[in-house]
Amino acid sequence: MNRLRDIGPSLVRTSLVCACVVVLSGCGSSGDGGEAAASDEAALALSRQPTVKEVPKIDIKDMPSFPIEEYLPKVGEDAKINAASAGFIRSCMARFGFDYHGPDIGQSTLDSQENGANRQRRYGISSEELAVSYGYHLPRTGPPADRGASAPVMSKSENKVFIGDQDPASGVKPGDKIAGKEIPSGGCSGEAQRKLEIKPRQRMAEKINNVSFARSQENPQVLKAFKSWSDCMAHSGYSYKTPLEPLDNLQGSSASPSEISAAKMDVACKGKVNLAGTWFAVESEIQSELISRNEEILKEDAKSFDALVRRASDEMTAR
Repeated sequence: MNRLRDIGPSLVRTSLVCACVVVLSGCGSSGDGGEAAASDEAALALSRQPTVKEVPKIDIKDMPSFPIEEYLPKVGEDAKINAASAGFIRSCMARFGFDYHGPDIGQSTLDSQENGANRQRRYGISSEELAVSYGYHLPRTGPPADRGASAPVMSKSENKVFIGDQDPASGVKPGDKIAGKEIPSGGCSGEAQRKLEIKPRQRMAEKINNVSFARSQENPQVLKAFKSWSDCMAHSGYSYKTPLEPLDNLQGSSASPSEISAAKMDVACKGKVNLAGTWFAVESEIQSELISRNEEILKEDAKSFDALVRRASDEMTAR
């Protein structure tokens, strides 16, 4: 979910200490990747594509909650964990003489619904107000110079201390030293994971959140709704097959007048064909099936994650 777009399930907010950012999910493996992948495939396979008989009328700017949201991190929980992780990394890096500052990914104005489900932009642009102001671009708060600012580029030595032997490309081997001090296993990011007891794997709720979004786009009812939306857009001179297509070729850091016009028509056509109602109903059915099949692991994951949030909160309070 990058390139100035933020659609579908939110990946930024379900993050783990990988790729030089403090993040929380799905970047490591426990060494049994093949078995885990096979297990996931079975756990996340659909028995059938659902057919929804009664499609609700839904205004896309007022999306209801998805079933999976009960198991996803609440607003602000990932931020607590990321902040606590960043603190541990900063302290670790300082031991080697480095002043660590993590990346600033910016802060969206959509805080009220900004969890992993990303309701307000899951199906693309969601309101005429946002379309008029930003087109398809993602609104940001804070001083313009700070929006989406990246962390300073790390030196080779700094990167070795940060990532350690997690990344073979770093060239770090167990026992290697920088400035006379041994680099911790997994680097400072690995040390932060251990101190917070973060498990480097993606949680089942996040898998369901992502899989339901992908599978819903293969559903006959949703594809029919896409066609209706596409026909509506075509009447105004726009040629798009799906509501996600307009987001693939954004130009510049702000919306042009033509982009704003397209985004406004996009929102209007979604409302006209009740795209959100159909897509939401189908995706909710998919989620409900997968939740029912994986209920025990979802509960276990939620319990572990709640404990992680408490540890992060305690760490932040103790500073």
